[in-house]
Amino acid sequence: MRLQSRLVIGFLIATCLTGAVATLVGITTINKNTIDEVQRKVQQDINTAELVYRHNLERLEYQLQFISLRTPIQDAILRNDLGALEDLKALIRIGTGQSEDHMALDMLTLVDANGRVIHRVANPDAKDDQILWDSVVRRCLFEKKPKSAPEIMSVDVIRAQNPNLYNRVLIPIVKTPQSVVIRESQLTDGMVLRAAYPIFDKQGNLLGALVGGILLNRDYAIVDTIKETVYHDERYRGRDMGFATIFLGGVRISTNVMTLDEKRAVGTIVSKEVYDQVIGEGRDWIGRAFVVNDWYISSYTPIRDIENHIIGMLYTGILEAKYRDMTLQTTWIFFGITTLGMVVAFFISFSLGHGIIRRIRILKGATEAISSGNLEYQLPPGRSSGFDMLDEAFNNMAKSLKDRDDRLQKAFQRITRTERLASLGQMAAGVAHEINNPLGGILLYSNLVLEEMEEDNIVRANIEKIIYQTNRCKKIVQNLLDFARTPSGDMVPLDINNVIMMSLNLVKDQSMFLGIRVETTLAANLPQVRGDLSRLEEVFLNLFINAADAMNDHGALRITTRLSSTNTVKVYIADTGKGIDKAYLPHIFEPFFTTKDPGQGTGLGLSITYGIIQKHNGLIDVESEPGIGTTFIITFPPYFGSEEPNEADKYREAEGANIG
Repeated sequence: MRLQSRLVIGFLIATCLTGAVATLVGITTINKNTIDEVQRKVQQDINTAELVYRHNLERLEYQLQFISLRTPIQDAILRNDLGALEDLKALIRIGTGQSEDHMALDMLTLVDANGRVIHRVANPDAKDDQILWDSVVRRCLFEKKPKSAPEIMSVDVIRAQNPNLYNRVLIPIVKTPQSVVIRESQLTDGMVLRAAYPIFDKQGNLLGALVGGILLNRDYAIVDTIKETVYHDERYRGRDMGFATIFLGGVRISTNVMTLDEKRAVGTIVSKEVYDQVIGEGRDWIGRAFVVNDWYISSYTPIRDIENHIIGMLYTGILEAKYRDMTLQTTWIFFGITTLGMVVAFFISFSLGHGIIRRIRILKGATEAISSGNLEYQLPPGRSSGFDMLDEAFNNMAKSLKDRDDRLQKAFQRITRTERLASLGQMAAGVAHEINNPLGGILLYSNLVLEEMEEDNIVRANIEKIIYQTNRCKKIVQNLLDFARTPSGDMVPLDINNVIMMSLNLVKDQSMFLGIRVETTLAANLPQVRGDLSRLEEVFLNLFINAADAMNDHGALRITTRLSSTNTVKVYIADTGKGIDKAYLPHIFEPFFTTKDPGQGTGLGLSITYGIIQKHNGLIDVESEPGIGTTFIITFPPYFGSEEPNEADKYREAEGANIG
């Protein structure tokens, strides 16, 4: 039950953490994407507003061109006949309305080539003054090209142009805590869209210029056109979605932002933060701003005169409330879906946890059966845990334990027989020692008899055979004594070729090698190796006998030694026997693992061989192909008589890397 509780709590924590992270990431992503999308829209809106603003400026220039073509202005200048200009009074508008042909102006002035006023249509009595202070007029006359740009004019200058504009210029300033500090109580300047069109005679000589202007103070045509074009009079919760404003400095002079009493917010002031960035630094400002009575996603861009001086700002803004509500609604929907997913995931996790506990109990019962000694226990199909891999692994484990137990029992019996054989071996060594002395006597007296015989004695050949066979018996007995001698454990310098030949001579004349061809290719001048002679003999004898067993009295045993590229001594023992199956190769050095028939081997030989080679700081590897044969490769570090204790480990690591 404690495990089940831990699983449930773990699933619950994982589910809650996943849901919390997903919710946090989702809400953050929604907010960021919404803000980015709104800011992109505001940027597009301000670009559209600039197009509308520039269109009105260009339209003013085209109006002057149209007027110069339809009226006899050239004759009026050349003949000083101002009566021909009386019809131009119809172009001066009253108020801020626009005529159907868009020809209504607030100011219209005719100047000569020196900038002297010839005639002011809205104020005919004010003339003969020079207006080269006007940058638009000055550039038009000097460059002889049409020019247009916004300009700031004082109330006195504007009244001289058109006395009826006086009241539109004067705007009371409404201050707020966040606004720019302004000492004046009302605005005494006006922003004028100004254009000048040059007048030439028939010979192309400059006669003067026609100058027109539209006062933007309290003129809402441009901002309303922007609002209609960009926002299409869309409303949200009874409020307009978007607004546009023209600022003179930091003061609204033309806007459709409404105050609480439903009046245009003319005279209100922009915040200091916006003013410093747009007017002070000349950079666009996009962000969240409180405008008059609500929050807007706003965009401000500078308005520059013909001299590139910043004189005001153009503004567009979207009501934030709609997008705030959309974000909140989307967030709640996302949160609800995430919460529902967490609940569903928890119940699924709880069900899975309960299923895991049930399956673990089945496996627990199976392990208890094994631990009680029932090694033949197998999970039946009807009681499987549901974990196919675990069920298969458990059944394989139980079967493997049963097989190992059987092999251990057989190995114990074989070890018992081996101990008896060892005792017999000691007795055989004693007998061999006793036989060695009579053989020495036979050899001695046979040589004496041979020396006393004449060369042509017919018995001489028989005596030589006796001496040969006696030497052979003595050599066999000596080898038997050497092999039976208790290993000394001394690690001494050895010639590996001599060790191989001594081991080979001990078995090559036995009956199991009668049908086997032994081929030796031993490299000369090999460096010595440091080892225990008796242990190495045991290794080679074991490998030779295994090779003979694998070849069944016919085949070839090839023994090769050579010096490798890493200066290690390598020994190759290859047979042409039946080979070893690929599935068995990873296990052949494991204790009690054998591929021989029952009763033919204990499975300890290669394990002991592996351990002896390891103690000699060497490596042993095997290559085999079923039906072709097996090759054992033994690698020894060289011994030069004065190597450091860890030098052999270096050779062993290097050679191990090569084998790997």
